Amino acid sequence: MNNLTKVLIALLLLISAGIILAGINFYAVSEYTDGGTVQRASISGDSTLDSFVTESESHKDHFVFTYIPRDPNATLECYMTYEFKRDGTTQESADKKLYEGVTASDPIVLEFPREESSEYELNVTIEDAEGAILHKSGMTIYPPTHGN
Repeated sequence: MNNLTKVLIALLLLISAGIILAGINFYAVSEYTDGGTVQRASISGDSTLDSFVTESESHKDHFVFTYIPRDPNATLECYMTYEFKRDGTTQESADKKLYEGVTASDPIVLEFPREESSEYELNVTIEDAEGAILHKSGMTIYPPTHGN
């Protein structure tokens, strides 16, 4: 096999791997023990070239979702579109809300109230000023009794 054939095969494998990874939706089942109950969450998103790291906290009476720039030296101006639903009904939403000066030490933070017996859904898209998607994710958080 000549060198050109080897390079082409390597490139084909890399491109194939990238396409496969880009198409994967993540499904996570998290067991949060709160007074002996189990809570399940499913999370979907495209992590390839994602400019943000997401952290989520589930407290007894509220949720906290934090979106932190992956580059610790970045200062971003970005637009967030999100919809937060409880039991299928929109509780809060925003359409291209501007966030200026977003840094690792000053990330985007969303807080929402929580009732233990409800199902929640959060869908988020973060774009730059030109409309390029920097982050896109969705999450469903099920009540402790879901699936039991």
